[in-house]
Amino acid sequence: MKRGMMYLLFAVLLLLAAQAAFAANEITVTVTLQQVGVSVTPTSWALGKMAPGTSQTSWVSGNPGYFTATNDGNVAEDFTIAASSSAYWAPGLAVAIDTFVIGFGNAIDPYTSEPSYTTFTTATSFATSVPGGEDVRFDLNFTAPLVGSTYDAGGETFTVSLAASVS
Repeated sequence: MKRGMMYLLFAVLLLLAAQAAFAANEITVTVTLQQVGVSVTPTSWALGKMAPGTSQTSWVSGNPGYFTATNDGNVAEDFTIAASSSAYWAPGLAVAIDTFVIGFGNAIDPYTSEPSYTTFTTATSFATSVPGGEDVRFDLNFTAPLVGSTYDAGGETFTVSLAASVS
């Protein structure tokens, strides 16, 4: 019985010691919000009048890309880029009647040569693991549709969209 009391006393002392050790280590839970977002400047590119089937780029020698996409979030993000149809034209991989071609090229330091362009129609990976607050500079290359039923209908507007997701 004395031995049983000793074991019981020893067990109680162990529990008290463990409780004291846990009490000394406070536990704190921190909740943070993952903010995801992208902004772009400038928000438009006026191409003016173009002949059917001709191309124009936003690239200018010595500049670090006409457009700047900024990670407005607080986590690393992946950017995608996509083109939408206009009232009469649709993006395509090759120029055709009422089909334009749009491509993007990432600006590369020292900005002395034009970037190569990746043609896109739907959401396409544009940049990966962009840290919060960091920029990605890029240019666009546009090729006008061939002569068709709507080419002479007047000015056309279409949208290039950037989206962000957590890396």
